[in-house]
Amino acid sequence: MIRLLIQNWWLLLVRGMFAIAFAIFIFVFLPFVPAPMLRQLAFAGLATIFAVFAIATGLITIIAAVRGAGRGDRAWLLLGDGIVVTAGGFIIMIAPGLTLSHVIQVIAGMALILGLFEIAAGLHLRRHIADEWLLLLSGFISGAFAICLMFTPAADRRTALTWIALYAASGGFAMVGLALRLRKLRHSIHALAAPDLAVKAKSSAS
Repeated sequence: MIRLLIQNWWLLLVRGMFAIAFAIFIFVFLPFVPAPMLRQLAFAGLATIFAVFAIATGLITIIAAVRGAGRGDRAWLLLGDGIVVTAGGFIIMIAPGLTLSHVIQVIAGMALILGLFEIAAGLHLRRHIADEWLLLLSGFISGAFAICLMFTPAADRRTALTWIALYAASGGFAMVGLALRLRKLRHSIHALAAPDLAVKAKSSAS
């Protein structure tokens, strides 16, 4: 899996930058929450932007995972991540009568599942790089903010949106940091993959 992440470091960079941009959009959206008419327009834009970027990044992640699996890499964590993100985007995009509270719950569910995937991937990276804590941090952030969102009263939309913005920004910066770290490791990809190859060789021998 380490080879797959290094080869697709730009994917983590894009997702991190999207998360940061989404956080900025939410902070721009917050002043319109008290005004009913403006709130509806801003909410439509918020939901559409999130859905489009979620679907786009999710599909790119799935493609990268499938290509990696075809070369023998362990891609199930990346594949699961892409499926969750894509599914969340499609739900928000096509579900009729979706309210802001529903969108918040969908994002909370996505964050919780993605957090588990990120923690699992971070534990896997511990054998290869010293900055695996960035992915672990992103995973714990996802899980913590998902729980906060789930227990935030539905009527308190401003607080829920603030939680989402903080989650997106913090997770986004962690993802960008990891992507830049992986980019530096592109020339060491074969050495980093050696432990995985050794494990495969032992499995074949037994």
